[in-house]
Amino acid sequence: MTFLPKTVASDTRLALAALLLAALPFAACAQRSAQDSLLHRGDLVGGRPHASVPRTAAQAGSAASASTGAADPGLSRMIHENVELSRVTAAQMPELYSHFIDATREQRRKWTDRDWTDASATLSRLNARYEAVRLDLPMEDRLRVRSLQAEFRTYESARRVNQKLDDANVNIK
Repeated sequence: MTFLPKTVASDTRLALAALLLAALPFAACAQRSAQDSLLHRGDLVGGRPHASVPRTAAQAGSAASASTGAADPGLSRMIHENVELSRVTAAQMPELYSHFIDATREQRRKWTDRDWTDASATLSRLNARYEAVRLDLPMEDRLRVRSLQAEFRTYESARRVNQKLDDANVNIK
């Protein structure tokens, strides 16, 4: 086995590191332009669409009604505050998502199917407002919002799994 002299291996590593560092701005630019140019239809704003959850006309209509100037009834009912989504600023979004998820954590075990449908529609309206203002947020806040969106979808998925397990147990007996 032959080894390269120490200086050649060291120079090769330095050249590779320099090449990778030089490519970073191009990779970041490509990612930003791809995100900005695509219409994001996924459950996690900025994420890939989920094929098993089709968008309905009701969801599209509810997202459009968020800009009418009235308080969002679903969100207001969940967090016990009147919130006019069309007036929520980018800086207020992380805190609003946090309140929404806090309410979800507290209430989710008592929710009916209708409550889950309403909460999901509320999140869709919240996501529509977030999409309009997200570029005004620092990356740290965008990541926080993204994790809160994912937390809701995790609760929703866990509920579906539990329902399937309950259904399977009923059928076995």
